[in-house]
Amino acid sequence: MSLGEAPKHDDLFRSSTRYCDGRLSETSIYRLLHERGPVLFPDGSFADLFAEVGRNSVAPQIVATVMVLQRIEGLSDRDAVDRFAYNMR
Repeated sequence: MSLGEAPKHDDLFRSSTRYCDGRLSETSIYRLLHERGPVLFPDGSFADLFAEVGRNSVAPQIVATVMVLQRIEGLSDRDAVDRFAYNMR
C-alpha cells in the first residue's frame, strides 16, 4: 500500500468550517485537531511505513485524528469506524 495524502484544498471544508467556527469553544479538541492536525500529523512523517507503489492508503493524518478521538471518547475500533462513517454522511 502506498502513502495516501490528506486533501490539500483550501476551500474543501469551507462551509463546515464556517458553520462550526462559532460553535466550538477555543479549548475544544475538535477545534485543535482541525486547526493543528496537519502540523501534528503530517502525512510525510509516516512515509517510511508505506511502499513506493500500490493502492493509496487512507491518509495518515485522518487515521491519526480518528485514533485520537477514539481514545478520548473511549470507543472500540468498530464504534469509532461506525461513528466516523455516520459523521461523514
